[in-house]
Amino acid sequence: MIEKLLNQRKLILTFLFFFIFFGLYKYITLPKESDPDISLPVIYTTITHKGISPTDAERLLIKPFEKELKNIEGVKKISSNSYLGGGNIILEFDAGFDSNKALSETRVKIDITKSKLPEETEEPRATEINLSRFPVLAVAISGNVDDRIIQKYAKFLKRQIESFSEVLEVTTLGESDRQINIIVNPKIVENYGLTHKDVLSSIADSNLMIPAGTLSNEKGSFNIKIPSLIENREDLLNIPIKSTNNSVVTLKDVAEVRDSFKDKIGYARNNGENAIILEISKRTGENIIKTINKIKSSLKNTRETVPNFLKIGIFQDESEKIKNQIKDLENNVILATLIVLIIIILFMGWKSALLVSISIPSSFLLSMIILSFFNVTINVVVLFALILSVGILIDGAIIVVEYANRRSNEGIEKQKVFIMSAKKMFLPVLASTLTTLAAFFPLIFWPGVAGEFMFFLPVTLLAVLSSSLLMALVFIPTIGGIFGYDKALSEQSMKNLNLLEKGDLKKIIGMQAKYIKIIEYSLDNPKKLISLTLIFLLFVQLLYVRFGKGVEYFPPIEPDYAEIIIHARGNFSPNEKDKIVKKIENEILDNEYIRNIYSRSGFVKGQKKNESDDVIGSIKIELINWKKRPQAKRILNDLKNKTNKFPGIYLEFIEKKDGPPKDKDVEIYIVNNDLPKLIQDTTTLYDFLKNRSWLKNIDTDIDNPGIEWELLIDREQADKHGVEIQTVGNAIQMLTHGLKVTEFMPSDSDDEIDIVVKYDKKFRTLDELDDILVEGEMGPVALSLFVNRVPKKKIGKITRYQTINSKTIKFDVKEGVVSNNKVKEIKNWLNNSDNSFNSKIIFTGQEEDQNEAKAFLMKAFFISLFLITIILIATFNSFYYCFIILSAVIFSTIGVMIGLLISDKPFGIIMSGIGIIALAGIVVNNNIVLLDTYKNLRKRGENIKEAIIRTGVQRLRPVLLTTLTTFFGLIPMAMGLNINFLDAQINFGSPSSQWWIQLSNAMVFGVMVSFILTLVITPCLIYIGEKSKFLNSF
Repeated sequence: MIEKLLNQRKLILTFLFFFIFFGLYKYITLPKESDPDISLPVIYTTITHKGISPTDAERLLIKPFEKELKNIEGVKKISSNSYLGGGNIILEFDAGFDSNKALSETRVKIDITKSKLPEETEEPRATEINLSRFPVLAVAISGNVDDRIIQKYAKFLKRQIESFSEVLEVTTLGESDRQINIIVNPKIVENYGLTHKDVLSSIADSNLMIPAGTLSNEKGSFNIKIPSLIENREDLLNIPIKSTNNSVVTLKDVAEVRDSFKDKIGYARNNGENAIILEISKRTGENIIKTINKIKSSLKNTRETVPNFLKIGIFQDESEKIKNQIKDLENNVILATLIVLIIIILFMGWKSALLVSISIPSSFLLSMIILSFFNVTINVVVLFALILSVGILIDGAIIVVEYANRRSNEGIEKQKVFIMSAKKMFLPVLASTLTTLAAFFPLIFWPGVAGEFMFFLPVTLLAVLSSSLLMALVFIPTIGGIFGYDKALSEQSMKNLNLLEKGDLKKIIGMQAKYIKIIEYSLDNPKKLISLTLIFLLFVQLLYVRFGKGVEYFPPIEPDYAEIIIHARGNFSPNEKDKIVKKIENEILDNEYIRNIYSRSGFVKGQKKNESDDVIGSIKIELINWKKRPQAKRILNDLKNKTNKFPGIYLEFIEKKDGPPKDKDVEIYIVNNDLPKLIQDTTTLYDFLKNRSWLKNIDTDIDNPGIEWELLIDREQADKHGVEIQTVGNAIQMLTHGLKVTEFMPSDSDDEIDIVVKYDKKFRTLDELDDILVEGEMGPVALSLFVNRVPKKKIGKITRYQTINSKTIKFDVKEGVVSNNKVKEIKNWLNNSDNSFNSKIIFTGQEEDQNEAKAFLMKAFFISLFLITIILIATFNSFYYCFIILSAVIFSTIGVMIGLLISDKPFGIIMSGIGIIALAGIVVNNNIVLLDTYKNLRKRGENIKEAIIRTGVQRLRPVLLTTLTTFFGLIPMAMGLNINFLDAQINFGSPSSQWWIQLSNAMVFGVMVSFILTLVITPCLIYIGEKSKFLNSF
């Protein structure tokens, strides 16, 4: 069948040209993005009620929702935060959850529960956490001008950007809500014989919509309209509050009306200037490069309409990262092709080199067609998989071309010799490719966030390797039949090639002759060599246990961004918080390695409220290009030294981490319904951890020291004076954040604006509480007659884990420290500590993710071995042959451990783990070809020893070539080397190259050790098996 197919040369070439051009088109048009668009198994529900205390938020908002939400199918973890002004509930689901179904069920539960909420609670909002919602670009509108001007142009730019179909949403940070403030002077109100209740009811009663309807009679039908709504500032000022026969007291007599903003509880700046930040997220599947270019072009065109005193800054541009990664891919393809050309030319000739090299770009382009059918985007994981495949995909092509070259010396016509090669090598090439595919196949079912993130790796590799199989068995033989083969370089080389097939092996000279001596010695001492190999394997494993660096979850990658989290404990006002943040900001503004600084103090609109209570602000830093600056850790160390002069302030310096999304290296939940014991245990653990030298960026939600005032109402006394509790509450709200009485929509706004009544600033003090007059049955009554002020310890935030009271401690470990080792150290301390912990201690964060990934990769490894075993048994119909081939997998781990010891790096759960699984598929390939050749030689009637030696010598060149091409294809990645052919630059340690250093290190050393063992140990195992009747029976 294959012969008949390969004779259709014109048809095959037509398909090849079509595939190449269509694949190129797909490569250009497939959407590009930085990180894969994955749904995190998290749903975030926010409930807002202005001014509510944390304890009331827990009791009235959080607990009713927890009761319902915890019953949603698939919920793995539920946690909540109650804080001043509301709360949030975070639902974490099992791996493989249906995000649409989960979100729908959450909203149904919210609709059921929201009727139990207090009246003034805002509509609860549930949102899915998705990487596509993470911003791909940030735009800052800044200037030292009035906030109103910045807000006007920020809204204009936001509407313009939101009009693009590629944009999912634009989140505004630092924007203030417009508000009509009615500033009341309580002394003037008293002088007119009024109370605040008179003022509030007058405003509310003057802003009612009256649908008068239609008047119909015999003279016609007329619409009746009553203008009863407040439409402008003048309407407000002229509202009557009290009327007598001679005069009317209006609102303008007792109050001042200001068209302003809500009281600021936070400030935002960009590069030291007041700013509003627009964070832009793109839709899933949209091309990040095209989307951002479109936004930039639009901003450039509208720059003329924005005043010169306003700056428009662009930062956090994620398209730059993907552009660099695509360049790296293209450069790696060029480099790999050149390496293959050089190696194949040295061993076989330039025609063979060109034939093999063609398979690299062609396989890539064919894979683009396959990937397009699965709606795969070109992202960092896909590019990583493509670069990884460079050293693997040409093995089949090398085997086919090498066999054709060797048989060509018999004078067979070029087309026939390539058809013969495809037929003869069909089974071993198919089996070896299938074993590699089987190794990666289980990774498709990787659960959890890490699995969703890495899903594109096996899918891409399966597409590329399937394409390479088609190239090796169909397209390369067809092109070879036209292009021809390389003739032997010398008469001796021709003689050697002929002797390899049927001649006397003792007459062979050169490299093959030396290998014959090695293999003869091996076959004379097979048990000795196998025993020494097993001892060496055990020795290396013990050596790694003793001197290895442990394990880590994901490799550290040089970041482009960092963040400084500012902690300070105390009862700070928003202005005080901003002054502290400004001090830190001024110290870093002039750093030459920083491209952009975005800072915020307090709480700004658009920010999720899930940080510790003592966080007063943060500064986000974008660094300049990595080629023009030192490492980020050095820059941050300099900033630490520069900012450590501020007493009472604790700064976290956090580098942005690539890979599966996570918060900190280690997260510890302390869980206990007994609040005093919970605080005691948390404090004890925190005190132990904060002084550890290996730890950094520690954070906890232990309450910030401070006081709050509790106003105790004597209900009996209030009732005697005829004062309602609601009246007392309204009076106090007017003294604090103000009381919303109604709302209106002016002609210059698209949104309804709150009308809020509050006392003049000079009367908004604690002492003024005693003098406030409220409406009683017998007239105005002072609050001090029935309200007492009591200072209490401040409650900042109440957290719950699985509906039980909890506290958290989160931290990162310093560079070179393995978090897994330190978690064990903490657990040992907890078990051996003199302090008896009453609370339950739960380790999550990276530790939890790491254990899940480790458990899955162990399963995936054994499933891969099982699938490979099935393929081998189907190919050779021998358990012993299967055992010989799989032994290469075990022995290849020697190389992995040696590589880790030499590089002095920890074992990466994800990257090194994938490397070992990849090795399982790769290292068996040479053994498959070796055993297939041996099987055919035995059928020809050669004795065991001679058949083994001839097999080894015949397969020496293809085994060497596949090993060298894999080795040299991966060695640039293992070294972090990237050659930019277009710009004529050589770079080491680029951020994109750091992704695959761990994995390529594992494969480079594993492949080299496997190569040596394949040529020495495999012949020994074959010999022992053939000599043993028991083993031979299998």
